[in-house]
Amino acid sequence: MNSLLTSAALSVFCCTAAMAQDSDPEADAANQAIIDAYMAAYSAADFHAMEEYMSEDVVFTDPTAVGMGETGLLHHSREEIMAALREFDARFNPIALNFEWDTAYESNDRYVFMGSVNATYPVEQDGMVFRWSAPQTTVIHLRDGLVVEQYDFVDYEGAAQEIVPAD
Repeated sequence: MNSLLTSAALSVFCCTAAMAQDSDPEADAANQAIIDAYMAAYSAADFHAMEEYMSEDVVFTDPTAVGMGETGLLHHSREEIMAALREFDARFNPIALNFEWDTAYESNDRYVFMGSVNATYPVEQDGMVFRWSAPQTTVIHLRDGLVVEQYDFVDYEGAAQEIVPAD
């Protein structure tokens, strides 16, 4: 039985290694550049810049968003997502979302980022900002050089909120 399990595991490992060798380094680098630009724009709260990387039928979901019903946030098109981002921007005027990713990896055209959001917002007190921090995981699915799905998972209920000096 042990030899059967070992053979099965070795077979899976060999197939996975063979598939990894079939990847196109040039395409991988281009995709990584797209993801890097998209996530930099997301971190900077530059929602307009994010839009150019989204497919028309992109799906955004955050099932952890509180106060949004059982499904949380769910948007089914670039137009719908951009309307929600413009509303968020107008309502809260974020300075930046300031993501810090402790772990990032790619698998099967899914780019996974695990870390935290440290969003900052203006306050009337000179030299100070409001900071909202929480653990966050974001998964981006890329197809044909465009974001087709984005999943955010955030610890909204455990978020730290404080007024801090502006950097």
